[in-house]
Amino acid sequence: MITSPSNRWLTGILALVSLTSLSLFGQDDDTFNLDPFSVYEDDNKGYAATNSISATRINTAIKDVPVPINIITADFIKDFAYTKVEDAVVADATVTRVGRNEGQFAENFVIRGFRSSLNLRNRIPYRGFTDASMVERIEIVKGPAAVLYGLSDPGGLVNIITKRPLAVRQSNIELRAGSESFARVQWDTTGPLDDAGKFLFRVTGSYESADAQRAGGWHKQTFITPAFTIHATETTKIDFEYSYQQRDHTFMRPRNPFVGNGFAPNDAWQPVDQDYSTITDRDETENSGWSYQIDLTQSFGENMFLRLTASETDRFTDMFNVVGCCTDANDVFTPISNVEILNNDNKNYYADFTATDIEIANTRHTFLLGAQRDESTGATGVYRMNGGSAALRAALGRYPVTPYNVLTGAGRNPDGTVQMNVTRAEAEALASRFRAEGVAGATANPGNPSTQKATSFFVMDQIRAIDDKLNVLVGARRDKIESTGQDEATNTSIQAGFTYEITPGINFYTLYSESFVPNGDRTDNRVDPPLVLTFSPSQGEGTDIGFKFELIENKLSGSVAYFNIDRTNILQNNPLPEPPIDEPIAFLSGLENSQGVELQMFYTPTDNTQFIFSYAHTDAEIKESLVDGSVGLKLLQTAPDAFSVTGRHTFDNGFFFGGNVLHRRGPIHQFSIPRREWAIQDTYTRTDLFAGYNTEFWGRNQYFRLNISNASDGTFYDRTETYAVGRQVFFTWGMDI
Repeated sequence: MITSPSNRWLTGILALVSLTSLSLFGQDDDTFNLDPFSVYEDDNKGYAATNSISATRINTAIKDVPVPINIITADFIKDFAYTKVEDAVVADATVTRVGRNEGQFAENFVIRGFRSSLNLRNRIPYRGFTDASMVERIEIVKGPAAVLYGLSDPGGLVNIITKRPLAVRQSNIELRAGSESFARVQWDTTGPLDDAGKFLFRVTGSYESADAQRAGGWHKQTFITPAFTIHATETTKIDFEYSYQQRDHTFMRPRNPFVGNGFAPNDAWQPVDQDYSTITDRDETENSGWSYQIDLTQSFGENMFLRLTASETDRFTDMFNVVGCCTDANDVFTPISNVEILNNDNKNYYADFTATDIEIANTRHTFLLGAQRDESTGATGVYRMNGGSAALRAALGRYPVTPYNVLTGAGRNPDGTVQMNVTRAEAEALASRFRAEGVAGATANPGNPSTQKATSFFVMDQIRAIDDKLNVLVGARRDKIESTGQDEATNTSIQAGFTYEITPGINFYTLYSESFVPNGDRTDNRVDPPLVLTFSPSQGEGTDIGFKFELIENKLSGSVAYFNIDRTNILQNNPLPEPPIDEPIAFLSGLENSQGVELQMFYTPTDNTQFIFSYAHTDAEIKESLVDGSVGLKLLQTAPDAFSVTGRHTFDNGFFFGGNVLHRRGPIHQFSIPRREWAIQDTYTRTDLFAGYNTEFWGRNQYFRLNISNASDGTFYDRTETYAVGRQVFFTWGMDI
């Protein structure tokens, strides 16, 4: 929710941007230096990208940096009609989605076997959700990346590059309709606001609504992003971007019910079908928020640059639905009414100084020195009434949510939704009342605000030598983390690697890198007063060895690599449902390891035909643990082998077609904890197809496209405990205006 102080501050920034632009209209000089911190459409060749900014924060050829990177380009996103980042990145064989994304409409991933908790937007931590209308490209950085980005998990991270204002006026509108009453309008308009081209703008956005394949499902969403670029002088540039997002939807808890209580030896999946739903007839979740980012880039000559950045993301979620995990021996599920209210705010302040092409002896250096300050605050209120509690049912006089049989559907409404017997207001008020009265089965926690502040300093050097055949990358970072209720944590991370051109078009590379993530605290309520337990941070380190190549006049490019990643200091809840008083409720435990081989190839035999091949073999498991039965368990949502093949061909008459086949070989474990090893997804294959036609009509470029997602209508878990959406068909019409 937007607070009044933030509103006033943001309004002041917009006013300053407007006043600055007015002072520029009368200036005649239209020569502007391009900064080295942006990527441009010229860096892409269809689905293949040659340059990236995520490995070094500077626009650099991918083959010259010893960092494994995969780029999802704008053409790829457009062809497959993806509306969210999470739908696009799973085309990479090493990336999968994780469950529990739908409540806050967050986007969380597993990369190389490890959860990825850090998403970036234009290199800055981003806590909002995404929409394709604002996305120019997606850069997936593999392996630990703490030196440049601070708190990050060892598997990697996702950096979303947004659409920036262009100096040429152009506009586009796109309409889409499809399965489950899906309707979407998307727009993009950009260009200069003055004759000299010193003040550029871009406004992107979308509105969409749809029902869902599961009973009771629906959503409505609005997303709008205005952006401005001001060339204040030949050497000074200001970029400003603001996003507003609003999504109202129903939310089905990802977990499908299973027999038992999560700890009994006979726990097992229920054989529910793909359309199984726990959406209630009163279910509704609101996600709303806004974010801004402002960058000042100042150049000093041709090779020195100062960049200052400030950003903020504010997020609010109000959720009303059911929660619960298990059925009884008769397959009856007794849900729990659930209200969750979440407020999150994240502020970021960055400063970078870059000096490029500094000659020292027979080497050339690009130095990057930076400082970073991140501040996050949040609070989560939870109000629940457990229908399984006889005491609560007696106090309420009824079930909060009607029990139902998950196999026969008995107890559901005729339309397939679940019968909720309280309103949202009643669910919150009654949970608070019963909790105060000590009624078993009631939870009422208004949420205690928590804060985390991270202060960091980092330095990086890119060294070119031996006629640019050798490219060395070295860096170090110092972090200080302050969190509510915890001791101050500090960490030093390093990164070192190089690429060497062993023959024209083929580079050998190797990299060592580290990661660092604070562990949260745990409260032991078994003692009075409650005891807050704090833990030292999680650590990660990884090694990559491989080759990068650009061959056949750059028609064939890609990389092949072996990786090995360790994660230690893993925070583990005590697996017992009610640990004895002489046992801790949580502890640090063991070692997780992921190692494997990755292959990524882009092949463009002609201007009209292109292919992508992605393969990954990943062996990710728990190597050491204090939890009995954990050693040897596979890490969640990681396929032992996965590959994807993507192709596109355009005919001379404007027709085009293509598709993607994604195959993941099981067993794919849904959990990495004992007594849940039965929760496994077997091997599955998914196919997405598209066909379309580009033409000129009414003097305007227009395109028509048909998309079929999950064309074979496969039934499989594509994220933790959650079935993939079945076959869907969409038709799109777009026009330049």
